[in-house]
Amino acid sequence: MRIRGNALLRVVVVILTVSLTLVLLPIAINVGTGGTAPGFLAPYVGWTWPLIGVLWLVAILTGLWEFRSRRTVGLSARSADQPRNRPNALARVDRYLADRFAGSLASRTQLALALEVSPEAVIRPYDLLVQPLDSHVSEIREDADITAAFDDLQDSMLILGAPGAGKTTLLLELARALAAKAHLDPSTPMPVVVDLAGWTASTARADGDDPGDSPLLAGFVRWLLIELSSRYQIPIAVGRVWLQRGGLALLLDGLDEVSAPHQDKLAPVLDELVQHYLIGQLAVTCRILDYERLQHRLKLYGAVQIRPLSRRQVLDYFASGGQELAGARAAMERDDDLWDLVNSPLMLNVMALAYRGRDAREVAAGAVADHRRELFDTFISEVLSRQRSNTVSYDSKAAVRSLWCLAWWTRTRAGDRIEVPRRLTPNGWYGLVLPAVGYLAHMVCLPALFAGLVGGAALAATALYGVLSGLAVGVAALVLVHVTPHTWWKLREGREQPRGLLQAVMLTVGAVTGLLSVLAVVALAEQVPAWIGLAFQGAIVWSSYGLEYLLSPSNRRLVLLGVRLVGVTVASWLVFTHVSDPHAFVAGCATGLIVAQGIRFVKALPMDHLVYPHGADEYQGSGARMDPWTIAGALAGLLVAVALGASLGTHALEAALGIAAGTVAAKAWRRRAPVFAGALSRLLHGFLLRWSGYLPWWRGAFLRYAADRYVLARTGPGEYAFIHLLVRDHLAECDPDALAAKVDERIAARGGRPGLARSR
Repeated sequence: MRIRGNALLRVVVVILTVSLTLVLLPIAINVGTGGTAPGFLAPYVGWTWPLIGVLWLVAILTGLWEFRSRRTVGLSARSADQPRNRPNALARVDRYLADRFAGSLASRTQLALALEVSPEAVIRPYDLLVQPLDSHVSEIREDADITAAFDDLQDSMLILGAPGAGKTTLLLELARALAAKAHLDPSTPMPVVVDLAGWTASTARADGDDPGDSPLLAGFVRWLLIELSSRYQIPIAVGRVWLQRGGLALLLDGLDEVSAPHQDKLAPVLDELVQHYLIGQLAVTCRILDYERLQHRLKLYGAVQIRPLSRRQVLDYFASGGQELAGARAAMERDDDLWDLVNSPLMLNVMALAYRGRDAREVAAGAVADHRRELFDTFISEVLSRQRSNTVSYDSKAAVRSLWCLAWWTRTRAGDRIEVPRRLTPNGWYGLVLPAVGYLAHMVCLPALFAGLVGGAALAATALYGVLSGLAVGVAALVLVHVTPHTWWKLREGREQPRGLLQAVMLTVGAVTGLLSVLAVVALAEQVPAWIGLAFQGAIVWSSYGLEYLLSPSNRRLVLLGVRLVGVTVASWLVFTHVSDPHAFVAGCATGLIVAQGIRFVKALPMDHLVYPHGADEYQGSGARMDPWTIAGALAGLLVAVALGASLGTHALEAALGIAAGTVAAKAWRRRAPVFAGALSRLLHGFLLRWSGYLPWWRGAFLRYAADRYVLARTGPGEYAFIHLLVRDHLAECDPDALAAKVDERIAARGGRPGLARSR
């Protein structure tokens, strides 16, 4: 409907522009040849030709738009048939699969996973594209690999398995086999692996959607095409044509990673997708427990379930490793519980990596309480303590803290919860409360910013209008700091954090901001007539008070606001009309507004408006402890200005009065956060996370470092993901400092220096 509406709009625009042109053109020609225009158009004769030009331009652009829209389907179909499109796309598929295998743990362990058919897991549809000759469901062949199983199940299959069982690995193996067939036979669909975790079940309509698709299917197809464009550089128009013609084999990974409210929506979406599009090959993976909780089963031809590894497979693998895996064999022998734990390819890989190269005598005897946690701790300690080439060095604490922070944020954010994000969006910090970061924000950055801002503003005011103006800035700031709300906490923890350099940075930022802001508004106020400057500031103040009137539910507050507004307006006008230097008064008003807004911004920066504190036991309470910092900042600004030659006289009384008026006028704005306060607070939070070692300063270098140690896997150019959900979850739930201590212990045992995850 939206597409038809757009087409109708274009037709209406063309008709109107052509009609107006046909009316105006004869009139313009008549006037140009010496004639006259109708009386009602006589005052506008000079605009006739420009208007005709604009109408012609609108008509041409609308026609081109219509022409392009009508050609979209034809061009898309022809571009999809270009001879090089399919080989280029297949090459990108091959490259993606090679990158996934090269960065995964599966590349280190080649195991033949056993499969068993689970026909009860799916609802077999009766309208599949390919039907067997008989009416019975095919059984997979004994010891069949994933490709043979896919063929036996008529290219329509669900892959089930426990966490770490190898579902994604099998799907990638299937993709490689199908890609090899697609290279040999141009009529064979091209496999595309897509992670379902990013699907949000959107029902919004957009241009280009098929009108026959339901809103849910249209959103799924649009999301799918965007994923193909991002991962394989397949143009959306080309991907849509291939989808309609059966040119794509859809391999959808991670139904269990779709947000819980949307998991049950996938079955009807895929059912409608098969009905509306030519989908000849389809495979979906999901964890067993998550799939059993679904209300709607998928309509696929069959399902296979990955069996746990047998003890014989584990023994054969360790035996094939020789002395390299002697430590792993010793660990298994000393603890029978590990046999039940190491029953999946992931855990076998973790076990092999954790103990590879360790002497069996190094493996201490004695069982542990939590085997899986201990095993993952050992894995992380081992891989971070080993030397690797061509990677930078990271302190153990910084490395583990960064991995913990990335894992925590990746798991809790919306959308794809596997891939490490390129940038950290605001919603990622809600719920992340760190005492060390909170201490730096509230007890180091906040007072330093107050002192710097007041000092810079006092320096500018004193240099321009004398000491009295600088004192007025200091007094105004001190009053505003005491005005509620007080947004800082007196934290008990975190005093061991380094403070000197951070305080110097924040003092500099605040001083430069205060100085430049005051100089800028004063320069602007001096350039325009005084009454215009005062009127402009009055309009801003009156608008802000009007907004308060609209949003405030308290009648008492509305009365107080009205009294204050009228009082400051009358007082400002009386002073303005009686002072000898009105420009100084206007500049002072602007300075007062800037100082008030600056302090309001700084008050909004701490973390408490993003998250709620853990508990009262971590805090001593809140209160106004910023007085010494504010006074020190103002005095420092005054002394610097005087040392630079500022006047000690009081001739600029107008500026001091203006500062007082601006401060009083701005008081009404304190109830609501400034427009950009949230973004600046998150920026400060991200900076402090990096300062305290919870995030890397250089994202790319750290991700390469983690991928080189098999904690992350490279999934594309500049793209990384955790090697498995279990690894990500373990890192997100661990105590990063305790785990870093284990890394240091392992480094020391290897003969290295504690505290440094070294590289050659």
